[in-house]
Amino acid sequence: MNQAEAKAREFDKIAGEVFVPIYPVIAAGLLELGGIYSGRCVDIGSGGGHLGLAAAALFQGEIILLDSNPYALELAKERIREGRISVLCADVHDMPIPSGSVDMVISRGAMWFWDKQRSLAEIWRILAPAGAALIGGGYGSPAMKAAIYRVMSELNGDDFEMRQKKNTDGNSPEDYAPVARALGIGDVSEVHDDTGDWLVLRKTAELRA
Repeated sequence: MNQAEAKAREFDKIAGEVFVPIYPVIAAGLLELGGIYSGRCVDIGSGGGHLGLAAAALFQGEIILLDSNPYALELAKERIREGRISVLCADVHDMPIPSGSVDMVISRGAMWFWDKQRSLAEIWRILAPAGAALIGGGYGSPAMKAAIYRVMSELNGDDFEMRQKKNTDGNSPEDYAPVARALGIGDVSEVHDDTGDWLVLRKTAELRA
């Protein structure tokens, strides 16, 4: 087993055993925040597809699970039960998706690993007029966050909260927002609620990709 496969399986195991309760809550929260429930939705950094598949229960349309790790997508394929859900192995910085063709972009826990300018430019490019992108991180609720921090600290023998702060330092929605505005993305906001911390990008109906 190579490193990429080992990482995919490790992340998937944690997602399926420790993080599993958060995905329906976060999916519902993001779709409500975006206000878009139909068309085409892309889950960027989908891993094994837990968030995207949770969103599929509420979203009427096509769901694309996008990740750069092909082994993670193989795990996602095993969970897909509907023809409207597909996987795409690609990098957020260069997505083989037509410009202006995506109504909704969601992403949890992936932005910490991206180049800010390149990722935002690509996400904005693929967004359709009146589309929205919601990217960030969270645990669904304060209670679920506390429970996950406790379990992950026990599993890893360290302070999971401190490790998360170190991993996300400099890559929060607050750090992305000014970059988005500098790129000319006009409708940029940050939302901090019980589900997590999110950067929200909205494209008006008049704008083209």
